[in-house]
Amino acid sequence: MDSDRRSAQVERLEVVDTGRRRRWSEDEKLKIVLESLQAPRQVAATARRYGVSRSLLLRWRRSF
Repeated sequence: MDSDRRSAQVERLEVVDTGRRRRWSEDEKLKIVLESLQAPRQVAATARRYGVSRSLLLRWRRSF
C-alpha cells in the first residue's frame, strides 16, 4: 500500500479563469435554444459551443 502512494503522481493545475457568471439575454437564450433544436443530439454540442452546461441549456429549452 505504501508503494502505491509513492508511485502516484500529483499534477498541478493552473487556474486561468475564475469562471465569472455570464448573463444571457432572452434573445441570446432563444437563439441558442433554437440552434440546439436544429438536429438530433445537438444539445451537448451547442452547450459546448456557447460555454454553458448541458443542464442549463435543457432548462432553457423547457422554458421556451
